[in-house]
Amino acid sequence: MRSNHREIAKCGRPLCIDRDTETDLVARRNILTGLWAAKLLGLPAENHAAYAWSVHFADFEQSGDEDILSRLAMDMRRGGVRVSYRCLRRELKENELRAFFQIALVGGRTPRRARPWRTEDH
Repeated sequence: MRSNHREIAKCGRPLCIDRDTETDLVARRNILTGLWAAKLLGLPAENHAAYAWSVHFADFEQSGDEDILSRLAMDMRRGGVRVSYRCLRRELKENELRAFFQIALVGGRTPRRARPWRTEDH
């Protein structure tokens, strides 16, 4: 039981258990946030997945969430959408919780209907 507490403390988030789960959680959170932002920006539906992935890849620029929040804020300004930094941070946190529950429900696997980056079901 103690080792789980150490793992939780190491990753800095109370919801993740190990490194793989944390990586999945952050990736899914970023993509969900990117899909939300794409809708807000009024992008065509066929571009939502590509935009969501570009938001996810923006997260590799710096450690922490500031890089993704800066990217979203810049895109919103360019798109003429008035959204506060606080709102962006709140949406990121809400999507982190959504991502956690999606991962928890399927034991770390992504169900076909919860794959926002896929346009068709196989």
